Order: sequence, then structure tokens, then C-alpha cells
Amino acid sequence: MISHSDPLDPAIFEPLLNAYRRHSIPIYSERKNSGKGQSQSIGILSRRNYGIGYSRNNLKYADILREARALAKIICPQINYTTIMVNVNYEASEHMDKNNIGPSCVVAFGEFKGGNLKIEGTEYDICYRPLTFEAAKSIHSVSPITSGTRYSIVFFRQRFPQRFYDRYGKTLDYDSIAALIPSSLEGQPASSVKIPV
Repeated sequence: MISHSDPLDPAIFEPLLNAYRRHSIPIYSERKNSGKGQSQSIGILSRRNYGIGYSRNNLKYADILREARALAKIICPQINYTTIMVNVNYEASEHMDKNNIGPSCVVAFGEFKGGNLKIEGTEYDICYRPLTFEAAKSIHSVSPITSGTRYSIVFFRQRFPQRFYDRYGKTLDYDSIAALIPSSLEGQPASSVKIPV
């Protein structure tokens, strides 16, 4: 299932674009084998040795998170996401996101050339054109960016451990999951700020 929108008004991306420009997004070294460029995750994460909790980037990029969540209501209200990848000039090599579940929504914005999303051999122009697809079931990549700065954002639902689904169900939205995460207190170890499962 691939759903590709018509071009949207670039003005709706301005608040998010301005938030991106206020930050220097570093290279996410854990993803070095899946591409090159700057990429960071925000939102709710599930980590093997940590559990389910907020990304450490949520505070650092609080304005990006706020603007991304506002944009999601406009461009992909049907996506029940938990996690957001924020990218700058990120050229993903061919891969499948096996830790995703359900559809993902991706859109690029800014002034650039190249950087099309390739899914199973077909290229899609996603500049101001959100595209929804099953990232866990489709081999995808990003073609080379030939000029300019390509900003992009991906909204997706991360696969959680089965014991989470057994206890809370599979359909909770972002806000419902966030309500399960304990508040962080000064001096409290980060490992305790996670959803008990």
C-alpha cells in the first residue's frame, strides 16, 4: 500500500523548517550502515536494554517535536505513530525498517534537488508531498541529493515487546502511551523513567 499526496502548500511546513534551522542535527552513528547524513529520533522509543520511554532528544529538540506533532495532524492524521525521525540531507541506503509496525508517513521539504524516495525500485518525489507506505515490508532508499538542503521527517509506529501489547493493547495513540510514562524526577535514574511492563 502506497499513498502519495499532491504537493502541499510549503507555508504549512514553515514552523517546522524554522525549528530545524535552530538546531544542528548530528549524525546518528547507530544508523551508519543504512545511509549517510544527519538523523535523530524523537518521541517514544523502545530500546532493548532500556524499555519504553521518551527519546533523550525530546528535551533537546522540544520545538521540533511540538511542530512535528502539529504537522502530523495536517499531513497524516491517520498514522498512529509513536516515533519521529528528523533528518537533514539524509541519504538512506536500501533497507527495510523491521522494527516498525503499520504504515509510515514521510515527507521532505526545503530547497533541494534530488533526494527522491525509492520504494521497490520506483522513485517518488516527496518534496512537500507526503507519502505513506509499509516501511517494514518494502525495501526503500533515498536517491542522492544533488544540491541544496533536504529536510525530511518520518512518522512511524515502533514495534513494542509483546508484553506491552498484552498489558495495554495495540491501538494506544501517542498521548495515551505518553500518559503511561512516569515523570522524571531530579536524581532519578533514567532507567526508571519507562513504562512498566
